[in-house]
Amino acid sequence: DAGIEVTVGVLDDECRELNRRFITFNEHCRPYITLKWAETANHFIDNDGKALAISTPFTKMLSHRLRAEADAILVGRTTDEREHPQLNTRNWAGPSPRRIVIDSSQPAFEGLDFTKPVVPQILSWLYDERCQWLIVEGGAKTLQSFIDAGAWDEIRIETAPLTVASGTRAPQLPDNAQLHSQQIYDGNTIRVFRNGTK
Repeated sequence: DAGIEVTVGVLDDECRELNRRFITFNEHCRPYITLKWAETANHFIDNDGKALAISTPFTKMLSHRLRAEADAILVGRTTDEREHPQLNTRNWAGPSPRRIVIDSSQPAFEGLDFTKPVVPQILSWLYDERCQWLIVEGGAKTLQSFIDAGAWDEIRIETAPLTVASGTRAPQLPDNAQLHSQQIYDGNTIRVFRNGTK
């Protein structure tokens, strides 16, 4: 109207990628969700039910850098009781995300009905808490519950070149998971998948 030429849609895809967590939070009324786990070459996340060191010191540092950018990090009660994870950024200079354990006895979850699907309730609660980015670190049951609910935007899998005879199987990668990136560090492969239906 003022006689000034205006161009819209410039670098639209790049802008949406850069702001994908903010956009997800505002368009879908939930945090951007990254599911994350480490597995052996034959797809186990532990060794016969016992904790197994899969990450290298360098890839662990990368994980802590990721945590420093997230608002919250979530695990299930079994993982918390078995491994007592700190879920902080001790190997990276940055703020630790809010630590969340899915447990019906936690005061934060007093309003949740654990007889109903829990994932949508948690996401609604996190939206009210203004959480824009959630990392889910497992174990397998918690991760699978998010996959089954279709509540994920990104899956980050670190695979080490080692095998074990038995243990807890890694979650099943969804059919709509599309490979976004892949890097190799210290022999471990880190693959990032994006939700192809988003």
